[in-house]
Amino acid sequence: MTDMNNGWLKQANALCTAAGQDYLDVLVDQAGTAQPLQQALNQINPPLRWFELFANTPEAATPEYSPLVMRLHFSISSHQRWLEQLVEHFSTTPRLTLLISPLAFDLLSSHLQALSQVHWEEQTGLLRYYDNRVFPSLLEHVLTPEQQAAFTDIALFWGWRDRDDEVVWKIGTWNPGRQLADAPEMSRISDAQVELMGCISDAEMLMKEQATLVPSREEHFAQCLEIAIKASRAGYIGDLLDYKE
Repeated sequence: MTDMNNGWLKQANALCTAAGQDYLDVLVDQAGTAQPLQQALNQINPPLRWFELFANTPEAATPEYSPLVMRLHFSISSHQRWLEQLVEHFSTTPRLTLLISPLAFDLLSSHLQALSQVHWEEQTGLLRYYDNRVFPSLLEHVLTPEQQAAFTDIALFWGWRDRDDEVVWKIGTWNPGRQLADAPEMSRISDAQVELMGCISDAEMLMKEQATLVPSREEHFAQCLEIAIKASRAGYIGDLLDYKE
């Protein structure tokens, strides 16, 4: 295991210990993975709790692409080994998110699933927050304060690696006195929010096309996202490379 990955897991372990819990919840986006994880998960002994976010949703027919949430206990050696393998395999991708949450696993799973499903006009759709290229921009630019709270209220920390491979810990707002619904409602998103989500995708594309002298990929993305949002607000529909304010 690389020093960077080992350091990330040590941080996670320390935060869990400080919170009085011996487990870590791990969210894996399986889109684009060559080998779905479900079969390997079923072979781990002692068994661990895991859940497919696509279960009983319109996307249930493609379980091999379903994001998975799993609860891994530091004190169980097979869980620890699996955690190390996940981090080693996915750490250089935007597919791995760590959660430090005091919630019971079933309650956490139902909330994570509800957060992945949104209403837009008469349609339902996926909110791909489990992609780390998307998650920070959703919180900063797209979601309402109430929608942001739906993410932060279920965790003490969200953790991921950013585009520069730096570890990020987003502090949650979990409160033991707050009652969370067992069956949370799906969020309703507006046309303006859908437009902003499109800007995130456009900024990713612009990053690949636009030359830059900025060494930080995060800074480069922020610049591209600013261009995409300004172009969207101006009603521009051409190539973003050609956009001039």
